[in-house]
Amino acid sequence: MGSASSISALLSAMALLWGASEASAEFLPGTPCPEGYTCFSPEPRDGVCKHPDVILDDKLKVTRIDGDPFSPESERACIDQAAGAVVRGRAGLQLKLDNGKVRLFKDKGNCERNPDTCEIYSLYDYFPKGRLFLVHDQGYESDAWFLVSQREGRKQRIVDPPGYSPSKRWLVAVKAIDGPSDANNGFDILPADMNASGPSIHYRPTEYENWEFVRWDSDERLLLNVTIHEDGSRAMLTHPAEATLVKGKWILNKWAPR
Repeated sequence: MGSASSISALLSAMALLWGASEASAEFLPGTPCPEGYTCFSPEPRDGVCKHPDVILDDKLKVTRIDGDPFSPESERACIDQAAGAVVRGRAGLQLKLDNGKVRLFKDKGNCERNPDTCEIYSLYDYFPKGRLFLVHDQGYESDAWFLVSQREGRKQRIVDPPGYSPSKRWLVAVKAIDGPSDANNGFDILPADMNASGPSIHYRPTEYENWEFVRWDSDERLLLNVTIHEDGSRAMLTHPAEATLVKGKWILNKWAPR
């Protein structure tokens, strides 16, 4: 990992790129990608913290983030939404738990000397219904996402910021990555309150697979797309898949024609 100053400089440069050109309207979840554009799916907006919009850039023919989602200003605004349960201190991020304890996510700087251990934590979102914090861990060349229970401090790694099922019974996170996997590839479904006894699935492919969220068909059926190499060749094939809740267990069907 790089130093905190290096990471800050990188994010500042990204912010300049994000704001570099004129753009059209906000690109909302579920919006089809216009022909000739390269689009990525906007992340869910089910937490209480506000994040920069994803917009269509008519000049570059891409979707882009209209701002810096990891700026100190964004984190301070998110901390304000957590009702006094989060403190940004010199040592790192402090989460106040319902049992009176504090869960500390300690920043590990001096990244130029120790790139393999450098970590910069930030509060990215808060889910008051399930009493969950969403913590982002920025490394030197990778990052990670953690849901942390405000009740007792238990944490669960997920691939990306999550969104609710229709009745807010479940949270789902889906992420596709081209290139070497840093464990942010695949999908997660877990109880919206992170109940340890509830059914969950944390799928991480061992071969090339790019997963895409399609929609919830019901609270018991999640529709997905998966892109794979066809018959081991370089040709790419995208086909429908689904995860269904059957007898209290999430079952993945990688080939589910619709």
